[in-house]
Amino acid sequence: MKYPVLLLAGRDTERRELMQVLDPDEKYKSKALIPLLGKTILEWVAEEFLKSPYVDEVFVLGLSEDDIKLNGPIYHIPIDLNTSIGQKYRAGLDYLIENNKVQDELIYCSSDCPGIKVEAINTFIEHVHNNKGYDFIATTVPEDVVETSFPDSGRGVARLRDENYTQGELACVSPKLIIEHQHEIDEFTELGTRRKRSFMTIIRLVAKRPSTWYRLFKIIIGRGKLKDVIIAFSRAFKLKADAVVINDAGLAFDMDLPQDYKKLEKYIAKIKNIPLKK
Repeated sequence: MKYPVLLLAGRDTERRELMQVLDPDEKYKSKALIPLLGKTILEWVAEEFLKSPYVDEVFVLGLSEDDIKLNGPIYHIPIDLNTSIGQKYRAGLDYLIENNKVQDELIYCSSDCPGIKVEAINTFIEHVHNNKGYDFIATTVPEDVVETSFPDSGRGVARLRDENYTQGELACVSPKLIIEHQHEIDEFTELGTRRKRSFMTIIRLVAKRPSTWYRLFKIIIGRGKLKDVIIAFSRAFKLKADAVVINDAGLAFDMDLPQDYKKLEKYIAKIKNIPLKK
């Protein structure tokens, strides 16, 4: 079975340090359009998805065909560049419904993780296909996997009893989650960038629901495992949730700060066998 994939592009309401440094002349509408080793950030991501035998079509949310023309079955969903993540989720769902392409599982990914590999994409979609009925399936990457490829990555880490995890950029969400929880999606993303969004900040958001407190207490005292996080999230939002552990550093390293660009350039050059100019 094949799935449509929705890539979240666009820009922040306020221009962040990344764009101020990498694009001082304001040539690019979005960081997804910044060139990296001969391609845009978005092209690296979209092309990797199109390598997957499980991907039907790719839909870009937040940019138009006038901004970037891409090769292959890639389409642009019209939506204002500055819309929130929750609004982009809903726009993607509405577009798929209108065009009779909607499925029970929708695959979303950020457009600024150019180091993502097709092997990780395939692993995730295979898990989604074999585990039906979930409203949300997240990706996590062990901290040591990320730090090996991106030393001092600065990514938020969930320090748990079984493993330390960094959140991945790829997720599966159900139409129910998008329709009923758009506000929570925005509330979560407004906590800041992945670098600033600490795990404990997320815990405080989930802790608004008393049914999560036992699991959260285990996590806070260092006895919680990944399954406790999943249960707490499920109870907080009354959803069926899951998480997949994938050993792909590029899945968990997006481009948040100027120094991330050089790290990604070096990483992609290595995994794609591209010589770096001295």
